[in-house]
Amino acid sequence: MTTLSELPNEMLLEISGHLDYPDLNAFTQVSRHFHSLSNRGLYRAIAKDSPGKAIRWTAEKGKETSARKLLQMCGLKILDDLVFEGQEPIVIAASNGHTNLVELFIPHCIQHDTEKEGDLFKRTLTVAIPEKHIAVVKLLLEHKTDFRTNHEDRNAAIPLCKAVEMGHISIVRLLLEHNYCNLDTYDLDGMTPLALAAATKASSANLEIAQLLVEAGAVLDRNDNLLLKAAESDNLPVMKLLLANNLCWRQLEWSEVLREFSRPRRKNHEMGSLLLSWIDVDRILKISNIQRCYLLRGAIANRLDDLLEKILDKSAVLDEDHKANRKGIYLCPLSLAVCYGRPRAVKLLLDHGVDPSGEGDCRPVQFALEKGKDTMARLLFDKGAIFDADKCRGSAEYRQLMKLRMARVRRKPIG
Repeated sequence: MTTLSELPNEMLLEISGHLDYPDLNAFTQVSRHFHSLSNRGLYRAIAKDSPGKAIRWTAEKGKETSARKLLQMCGLKILDDLVFEGQEPIVIAASNGHTNLVELFIPHCIQHDTEKEGDLFKRTLTVAIPEKHIAVVKLLLEHKTDFRTNHEDRNAAIPLCKAVEMGHISIVRLLLEHNYCNLDTYDLDGMTPLALAAATKASSANLEIAQLLVEAGAVLDRNDNLLLKAAESDNLPVMKLLLANNLCWRQLEWSEVLREFSRPRRKNHEMGSLLLSWIDVDRILKISNIQRCYLLRGAIANRLDDLLEKILDKSAVLDEDHKANRKGIYLCPLSLAVCYGRPRAVKLLLDHGVDPSGEGDCRPVQFALEKGKDTMARLLFDKGAIFDADKCRGSAEYRQLMKLRMARVRRKPIG
């Protein structure tokens, strides 16, 4: 049987002329003979039919030799062939970490941003960050001065914010060393780099990045809500860093701090104590019921039993029927204490006359049974709580489960 390599050159050329680009590229790599015979035809076909598609393929696969040949045959215009945003060869090469190809395409990138006042440089830099292609980032920053892009525009901070969000300390350091952008400009979500660091989950990398930004001169009072962003993300280390650098949070709306204080925190209750240090408790106890309800909720959520006792002793937070103001708190205080696993708070509330049965759809006993908190459930029943499992919402199986747990709890005396 005649093999492919034994066919006449004329026939091999005829075969290669019917192959698409990927197959033709594979054909040239079969042997040196095939390569010498078909390689010129390969690039001639590419230059004629789909140069843009081919150059993007080389950018994705890191084929520097092929890319150089294509550029020699077609010039830089090949990089503009049928290109949509995000598909530019330099963007593709950067996202795949092909530093050599990024360097090859940089002249076109400079030309593109200069002539069209585009942001190709910024987008190329941004896509290199998620995969931590440090060499690509460094190369681009070394050519930063060659670009005439506006690094003071509203979204100039996008690459830096991306590095901050992903916790890439080395890339953040590179961007700061090259003075990439004004630290008080924004990303697409209107966040400065420092605001994003405050709003990101706490970690050692996150704290180091925030410290770098502060040392680099980020303006602390540019964003009045920096401290609230740190509080919302339970980022206590960054919050302490901001306060240690004299960020004044007296500018904050006290109602916003109070609402944040009332949010449940399952892990870090030190954040609640820090927020409480800003709140004027005595003033709140003298004003509207809704604010007192927020304060009450925060005392329960943040395990501040002394504060809870003070509120219950000095303020009529509960009305004559011992029901919470539903505009200010979405579950009755007793149900909150049960859900947060706060037995001392449950006892304090019961001692101050709270209805052990709850109100409306807020049934403390049901929450206690559902979460397996038998001690709390027994305490509530001992104080006279009424709960009818047949009337609670849920499937028949759920109601049966509530009945079984209630029977188990009521068989045991209070310890």
